[in-house]
Amino acid sequence: MRIFKENVIIPLGRMYFIPKEDGLKVEDLIFETVGKYRIIDKPDCITVHNDDCCKSIKVTIKIKD
Repeated sequence: MRIFKENVIIPLGRMYFIPKEDGLKVEDLIFETVGKYRIIDKPDCITVHNDDCCKSIKVTIKIKD
């Protein structure tokens, strides 16, 4: 595994967008978070949504080899 993004802070009720480049798919990613999150697979990007009710979350995103 290699790290794609490390320690990304997603504020309360916000999203982080990952562009789908080079054939990237949701199945290729591993999400490690402190807090609740939701993944939304859109045609042009993958969205990580902060689904925690009270705080920002920290996310590390890794790509499977």
